[in-house]
Amino acid sequence: MYEEIRSRMEQAVSELLAAAKLKRGDLLVIGCSSSEVMGQRIGTGSSMEAAKAVYAGCAPVLSREGIALAVQCCEHLNRAVILEEDAAIRYHLEMVNVIPRLKAGGSFATAAWNGMEHPCAVESIKAPAG
Repeated sequence: MYEEIRSRMEQAVSELLAAAKLKRGDLLVIGCSSSEVMGQRIGTGSSMEAAKAVYAGCAPVLSREGIALAVQCCEHLNRAVILEEDAAIRYHLEMVNVIPRLKAGGSFATAAWNGMEHPCAVESIKAPAG
């Protein structure tokens, strides 16, 4: 099941990049409910496995294309956004001092934080795609 989630996410991101015509260095913001990925109501069935599969499907494609991934946290962290620190610096984004967790920030934000090399959080962001 998780391989199918990863594969579908990889395909979806590839199709989005083809349609959106993003340039190297652009930002793409993704918000994701792992509960909904698993067919449940938002916030009722968080799944780190599903979140990791979604991240594994999108992060390599975006990295290969030079597109910076920004991941939206849930309302428990005021919808802060997780991204690589170098992207935050490049776009002059104000960093905030939070670390997402399963029930405070969301599964996908936590998976992104754990998967990124130098993650940071910012309070707000503008991006050409999301």
